Amino acid sequence: MSSLRIPLVAAGTAAATVAALCSAQLAIASSSSAAPATSGKPQSVIVVLRDQLRGKPATRAHVAARRAAARSAQNAVVDRANRVTSHKAAKVVHYTAANVVSMTVNPSQVSELKSDPAVSAVIPNTKVAFIPRKQEEPAGAKRSAKAIGEPNSSAVCPTDPSKPLLEPEALEDTHTASDDADAKTAQQLTTGSGVKVAYIADGINPDNPDFIRANGDHVITDYKAFSADGPAPEEGGAEAYGDASAIAAQGLVSHDLSTFVNPAYPLPSGCNIRVLGMAPGASIVALKIDFYTTSIIQAIDYAVSNDHVDVINESFGGNVVPDASARSAIQSFNDAAIAAGATVVVSSGDAGTTGTIGNPATDPNVISVAANTNSRGYQQTGYAGARTFGNGQWVNDEVSSLSSGGVTQSGGTVDLTAPGESGWAVCDAGSAECANYRGGSSDIQLFGGTSQSAPLTAGAAALVISAYRSTHSGNSPSPALVKQLLKGTATDLGLPTDEQGSGLLDARSAVEAALTYNGATTAAPAGVQSQIVTNPHLISVSGAPGSTHTVKVAVRNVGAEPLTVATGSRRYRTDSVATINTSIDASSPQTFPYPTNGTSWVYKKVPFTVPSGEDRLAAKMIWQGAPKQVGSATVTPVVRISLFDPSGTYVANSRPQGGAVSANYANLDVRRPTAGNWTAVIYTAGSASGYTGDVNLRLYHQSAIDVAKVATPSMTLAAGQYRNVEATFTTPNNGDTAYALTVATSNGHRTAIPVILRAVIPTSSGKGSFNGTITGGNARAGSAAQSLTYAFDVPSGRKDVSVGVTLRSDPNYELEGVLVDPNDETQSIGSNVYTGADGNIAGRGLSMQLTSANPVAGRWRLVILVVNPVPGTAISQPFSGTIAFDANNVSATGLPTSTKTVLPAGKATTAKVTVRNTGKAPINVQVDPRTKSVGAMQLTSPFGTQNVQLPSHNSPTFIVPPGTHGLTAVSTSDVPAIVDLLSGSQGIDVVGDLPAAKAGSTISTATVDEGANATVSSGIWYTDLNEIGAVDEDGAPSGDAHVQLTARTQDFDRTVTSSTGDFWNVATDSTASTGAPVTIAPGASATITVTIKPTATKGTKVSGQLYVYTPPSFAYPTFNTTGDTLRTLDYSYTVG
Repeated sequence: MSSLRIPLVAAGTAAATVAALCSAQLAIASSSSAAPATSGKPQSVIVVLRDQLRGKPATRAHVAARRAAARSAQNAVVDRANRVTSHKAAKVVHYTAANVVSMTVNPSQVSELKSDPAVSAVIPNTKVAFIPRKQEEPAGAKRSAKAIGEPNSSAVCPTDPSKPLLEPEALEDTHTASDDADAKTAQQLTTGSGVKVAYIADGINPDNPDFIRANGDHVITDYKAFSADGPAPEEGGAEAYGDASAIAAQGLVSHDLSTFVNPAYPLPSGCNIRVLGMAPGASIVALKIDFYTTSIIQAIDYAVSNDHVDVINESFGGNVVPDASARSAIQSFNDAAIAAGATVVVSSGDAGTTGTIGNPATDPNVISVAANTNSRGYQQTGYAGARTFGNGQWVNDEVSSLSSGGVTQSGGTVDLTAPGESGWAVCDAGSAECANYRGGSSDIQLFGGTSQSAPLTAGAAALVISAYRSTHSGNSPSPALVKQLLKGTATDLGLPTDEQGSGLLDARSAVEAALTYNGATTAAPAGVQSQIVTNPHLISVSGAPGSTHTVKVAVRNVGAEPLTVATGSRRYRTDSVATINTSIDASSPQTFPYPTNGTSWVYKKVPFTVPSGEDRLAAKMIWQGAPKQVGSATVTPVVRISLFDPSGTYVANSRPQGGAVSANYANLDVRRPTAGNWTAVIYTAGSASGYTGDVNLRLYHQSAIDVAKVATPSMTLAAGQYRNVEATFTTPNNGDTAYALTVATSNGHRTAIPVILRAVIPTSSGKGSFNGTITGGNARAGSAAQSLTYAFDVPSGRKDVSVGVTLRSDPNYELEGVLVDPNDETQSIGSNVYTGADGNIAGRGLSMQLTSANPVAGRWRLVILVVNPVPGTAISQPFSGTIAFDANNVSATGLPTSTKTVLPAGKATTAKVTVRNTGKAPINVQVDPRTKSVGAMQLTSPFGTQNVQLPSHNSPTFIVPPGTHGLTAVSTSDVPAIVDLLSGSQGIDVVGDLPAAKAGSTISTATVDEGANATVSSGIWYTDLNEIGAVDEDGAPSGDAHVQLTARTQDFDRTVTSSTGDFWNVATDSTASTGAPVTIAPGASATITVTIKPTATKGTKVSGQLYVYTPPSFAYPTFNTTGDTLRTLDYSYTVG
């Protein structure tokens, strides 16, 4: 697919570097990453030095010395990289706030940089979030009108070249269109005429012949750019062509696949195809963006306000925390579009099924689309070994291994699936991304991922709207009804609902339901079947472990004929587990040509047996693809796996998404597997760049069994009648579990309603415990390998809440933990990678500890993010966790706590603060003295200038101190622009007044405020600035701007100092010292000296608080960007 993610600041700035190091979990679900990296082109990188010069803070007094030291160290690194090649590093940019240098270098220099002992990390210099990152390779696609899961052996080329094969195969898979004249399809009933569909992506050529109707009219009726470079299709564009193609390509142009495939997998000349969209009668509004929030919201606003579109497709997203919030700008604009009557369809992401659904697909109001497999494209191109090892047949409609699924942080999941492992789409031979498998340019592409699934569903939504209008006097269905019709008619695949949602998109059934839905004033055409819809179409319940919940679903027959309905439930029971330990040798002579480039890949066949009667085969594979040096390059060996059933039919493959980065983990799902002797083919790049070593394969054979007590297992519904179905489910002991409530009808249709049960950890005793299991992901760039969410309640009046997470045995799993309060503020972000007092990485442990002082009462969430890649040492890694209140051991002696205590003016009084580390990892501790008076505090960016030269996204990043109740970002510019304010985990993302900016305002204000009794997240906050309006061919005009951030917070008490200093001083003075924290080992204690030297006039009563805290860390790869307040200690006295 091609799912994109929201960028915050352009990489290459100090702010962007910090954002990258702070785990901005944003990415792109982009056109499926599959081919190995082969490029030797220069690449732009950010080099993070190991020594962050903690002893030379960027204070006014020391910034010159820091700059000199940083420049000297950075130049030495550059010089060493230049010695390994005649190519000299180009575009070298030095930074001072962080000891970082960016440059453009060749692969051998990258290798040298990574091996340099002075270098901590070498990071690709890309945008930090919501940026489309096009994957290197494609996939394939197919399902005919056969029963779901039945092997397919239809032709891969037409028998008559003058009659091109209909593509993509998704059209048949979703019963939208077919070359089979006897098939019942949606396009026999409507083509989407009169419906406007907008997509938001990159650039396109509206004059592409595949988007010109037979009468000469353009399918793309409006094209606007909200990116600085204007509307001209830039390098890339494959996403835009894929989106537009899936929605409304005309199918009038013939494309010969024999000129596309690699010569190692030839096809006969005249293997012609034509590419048709789901709704060829619809018109398209093409909106080009640069994938920043402020660009995206302008596109949404334009689509709704100017073109009054009926459907919006968004094949982008970001893994943020929290993943859904009323203060997410894109979510807010999407909800406004939905309220205005536009159906919004969003790709779920391409990071795998292990809890990786990205925002805005997490918004319960949009249609979130996952990807299922199609495989004819594999047979046509030879991808995944389908032609080399298979019998010429294939199985479709598994959930793709790349498809993002799981349970969202708010307890939701995907809505449905649509084909997205790959399918043919239009492209442009002039685009750099439009290349064939022969190394040349191409006017078609094998598109894929959930970026294909989403626009296919958007096209189906257009068909539903058009059909509804045709029988309802021209009235349009609401977006909620469109979603209900698509979900209620989706076909249950028999897989977990947190992977498939309600099931596979069925456009014919959805159109039939729209034609006959209540209130129709015109009879539906002959041959239209009765369909059912359900409400609600997702059930999410939270409760104590073991608690029971009775849910109610209304099932309505929206057709003209009666239907008998059977209901049930589903979960999976593991019947047996088989483990296979094998190995592969990259130097083996047993090879086959890789289909995208013809290079040799080594393979090994591994036989295994599937017992009879199983409903699901879950196959998991691990290996340890650690980076290694091959000549002048560093490579990370990737292993892939394809599955073939007992007859040799191709079934599935692992679809890793890390490009040249090894995931070390693969996961495949097969539903209703054929019993017998199967073959797994594992393969890796030949020669030294491939993987040599052990491979572990584990196979889970599972049965589908009932999980709920259904009160009405069978009923008959007359035309237009509905009845409620009640089912009782039991909450599991830990975390989230996805079940299915199934509904089957007498006309052969079956759908599923996801039921998500979340266990709320009991904490009434003052503590709680939980556990879970880590597996892995597919190495999708910018996404977590896996995420897990745990809910618990915090009572009022607690001094602190502490959460600990401990891995059972392997510290090489890298974890990020986020504590989210009831206001969606991220009060603590931590990791099991820890730093020393100098701010540099000190080690990695089994445990991470998160804590927050003075927690707001209510429902909290712990989000655990597993960082890509996992080590590959085990199929799974168990962990345990604890929750405790008032557990932080902090005390003070000599600290005045009453105004009856008199401290002489100008005379120093000392106190001692003792901290005991009750966790399992070392902590660094400092003290932050604050008055109790709350006022406006002007913050300064410690990462560079607050001036912005437009058009650019090099906007300032700020440090926000604890105890802050609200933030206001104000931008002033000499051209109309809008400011964006984002929390460190990007879950809170608010923008200025768009209508005012559109009216010409050059002042923009964005505000986050939690009131008097709650606080915003401390630590990193980002800003971004974007010009307003569509951009013409000349590009966006230049301009100057300034961004200021004001905090409503407690004042710093400058009369109080400590032996550790105070990191938070940099919030208002970019040149201030960050202090010298004391490091405390687990179980040990340390004492900090606090000195109070009153300066107020005699008789003044003074009160304040000492924030005892761990400071944020920006040393890659730690993820503590908030700092943690362990405890606040009140002090008060009278000046004598």
